[in-house]
Amino acid sequence: MNCFFKNIKKYLSQIVNQRKITIFGRPNCTTMKNLLFLMLSISAISYGQSKFTVYFDTDASQLKTSELIRFDNFFRNKKVKFTKLIGYCDYRASNGYNDTLAFNRAKFVKGIIEKVTDQKQIEIESKGENFKQNSNLTLNRKVEIYYEEIPKKEIEAAATNDLNNQVITAKVGDKLVLKNLYFYNRSGVFRPESRPVLEELLAVMKKHPKLKIEIQGHICCQEGTDIENTSEVRALAVYNYLKANNIDPNRLSYKSFGSTKPIHKIPEKNEEERNENRRVEIQIIEN
Repeated sequence: MNCFFKNIKKYLSQIVNQRKITIFGRPNCTTMKNLLFLMLSISAISYGQSKFTVYFDTDASQLKTSELIRFDNFFRNKKVKFTKLIGYCDYRASNGYNDTLAFNRAKFVKGIIEKVTDQKQIEIESKGENFKQNSNLTLNRKVEIYYEEIPKKEIEAAATNDLNNQVITAKVGDKLVLKNLYFYNRSGVFRPESRPVLEELLAVMKKHPKLKIEIQGHICCQEGTDIENTSEVRALAVYNYLKANNIDPNRLSYKSFGSTKPIHKIPEKNEEERNENRRVEIQIIEN
């Protein structure tokens, strides 16, 4: 906490406790109440929260893809503690309907956060239509996300035993699958739930500065040519993520295999097999 705020709070606390604020020799309750309010205000300032807002389509309780991407891009490289989510609606329905819709919007955002972090205790609230409405109705269909930024620790501490131990024991030529790495359909855009595995890979690359890898992209479901080059786009997305986070590109390369190296025979029998064929692997080039 800022020393100024800390010292002021301590001083005001002493004054109130010792009942030194007097008018005509008596403790003044109004003055003491004002001091208490000032203390609370100082506390709010010193523990200030930030806010990020996402917007919804009419009657929708789920975010569209462009808003999910904007949400992900904003928080991708931040370490934050989410504290509160407030859902809102425009006025074009009954009050009860809007209360429920606003709550479901906040609940949807909470579900995303829970998928990609270990934070479960996040307060959610519905304002419904009961707030000062903007004349631009689009700006009323929203969820406000309140959060506190956590001071960045050494990212190496994020390396978990799983991937880190695999790298330690891996030999040159070994391949490691990046589990729980998901993309939006037929694209190289990461889904929000991919964030933990990306951070884990980044942590491992920083923890092992001699490690060199080739990032390999694979797709499922279709034999023959990867017409949209999806596997390369996804491998390149991982490459660019590491490069953007200060990993020397000389330690990185990427390659696409399309559907030429499936784990399961194509066509796959079920969604589990499709997910295992649709993957990004890293091959150890130097360790």
